[in-house]
Amino acid sequence: MVLCMSERSIFTNLVRQADGAYSAVYGPYFLQSALQPIFREHADGRLQIAAFKGLIRASAGDMPTSPGEFFQSVPEDERAAVDGLCRSLHILNAGLIGRPDVALIMSVHSGLYRAPQAMRQEAEWLRLAAHEAGIAPERIACEIRQLPGDDAEALALFADRLHEAGFSIAIDEYTGDDRDLARLERLKPQFVAFDTSWLQEFAENSAGLALLRVVIGQFADKNIQTIVGGIETPETMALCREMGGPLMQGFLLARPELAPTHFNTTFPDIGEDSPAAEQPAAPLSDAVAPVEHRVARAVRHFGRRGV
Repeated sequence: MVLCMSERSIFTNLVRQADGAYSAVYGPYFLQSALQPIFREHADGRLQIAAFKGLIRASAGDMPTSPGEFFQSVPEDERAAVDGLCRSLHILNAGLIGRPDVALIMSVHSGLYRAPQAMRQEAEWLRLAAHEAGIAPERIACEIRQLPGDDAEALALFADRLHEAGFSIAIDEYTGDDRDLARLERLKPQFVAFDTSWLQEFAENSAGLALLRVVIGQFADKNIQTIVGGIETPETMALCREMGGPLMQGFLLARPELAPTHFNTTFPDIGEDSPAAEQPAAPLSDAVAPVEHRVARAVRHFGRRGV
């Protein structure tokens, strides 16, 4: 039976593990953050982490549970609170990595924040988590999806509230159609992830690549960073170079890791102006890092100093 979690008690579900990572308990579920790097490639081939994508990992007992199955088990009147709890986990665990210039991109379940009060409260929770983690709000991007049946104007209002609070916005599955152009206008994102299937079709010929270079350049002029996901082969990386160097995410480069991650060791911060140095090879293991079952111990309430 899933325990009720009121908005007042949301952060009492957080626990701090012996290794320093934050996790959470919700009813029978144990929640953890997995972070996957998103890279910028320098002209000399060096890879630099530009952002992390936050991914929730849920388990019940010894059984991993897919994010979709987990969220379906949450009562409708608690989904917004649980959705926010997951983002707080990502923010706190990203803060432990200690890279203030690296962005954090996290999904927002569309349609959960319809009322202005709910929008303001979520922005306040995000600011509290960002302050605790030592991450500037503008480095945190909420990825807003628009699903069938969602109120487009409500999503735009939510994006406005997040922008007003200092946060960034991301959109995914961009294909350049009229719907996506309307999303760009309404949500004013700072990150745009291309739809992988659409991108593969476009990149099959030189004319398509030339157009993609134009699109990426136009986005850059508007301070919008483009992301190409699904990087699994060196050939796809080569296509990204031909496109003009978008940010890259994929298993070829780095797989998601449960917090606390090893990315500071695997991909040390090279800085924008540091001289070329030998880079460690990207991990190419055959399996995504498994859910780790840790013994949760209670900690003091979130938000107090001295965590």
